[in-house]
Order: sequence, then C-alpha cells, then structure tokens
Amino acid sequence: MALSKQQCIQLNQAVFSLANAYRSRMLRDGTVERTGLTLPDRSTLMVLGQFEPTTARDLSKRMDINPGTISVYVQRLVERGLVRRTQDESDRRTWWLALTESGRTAYRETIDGAAAYTRDFLQPLTAEEQSALHGLMLKIAEGLGYAW
Repeated sequence: MALSKQQCIQLNQAVFSLANAYRSRMLRDGTVERTGLTLPDRSTLMVLGQFEPTTARDLSKRMDINPGTISVYVQRLVERGLVRRTQDESDRRTWWLALTESGRTAYRETIDGAAAYTRDFLQPLTAEEQSALHGLMLKIAEGLGYAW
C-alpha cells in the first residue's frame, strides 16, 4: 500500500530536518567558523574527492547543481588552495579539477566528520534498522540517478 499524503509530508520533513541538522551542527560546533568551509563547500569536496580528476560540468551533473553555482563553489575552493584547475592539453576548452594536498586533507576531514555526524543521527535506530535505512536510501538515490 502506498504512503498517505500525510506520511509523504512527514518523510519530506524528516529529510529536510536531517539536511538542516547537518548545517546547524556545523555552525554550532564551530566547524564553519574554524575552517571557513560551508556545507556546499564540503559537499563539493566530497564529490570531487571521489571522482577526481573531473570537470566542472561533470561535477555539476553528479551533484545536480546548476553549472553557474558549481563554478562559484569551485572558485571558492580554488581561492582557498583546496582545488586546482588544469587546462587539458588536447582540448584547451576543458579544465580538469583535482584536490590539492590541502584539499585532500580537507576531504579526509569532511569524510570523517560526515561519518561521525551520520552515526550520531542514526543513534535512535538499531543496527538492523540502520542497515535497512542504508539500503533503502541507496535505492532511492539510484532511482534519482545518483550512483555513489
């Protein structure tokens, strides 16, 4: 039986609450103030770190974010010395993006922080429920065209 409208709204609110909780926690614990990296910066680092070298166009597609917005995110990371752009020698129109050494450090910190935050948020669930949620969320992401 399909979910009711009310159940769908509750799921929507839960997903929003989780996303908002990540951002709020980063602000509360001083991560943004200490590092200068916002949630969009961290998200960009996470995806770039998994698929580097890549182009801004590919990053935009993978994250389902407007190319202009990705350009702003990437530029901020370049200015901070976390990402470098390298022009493709065979196609001068293409610019490759990769993490710098500082970017790799920030990527590892981002991954570690995301895992810790997620473990904390999943505490109310049993191990079996966590595993089931993991499988279901991956299935939803794949249905939306994301393959992590």
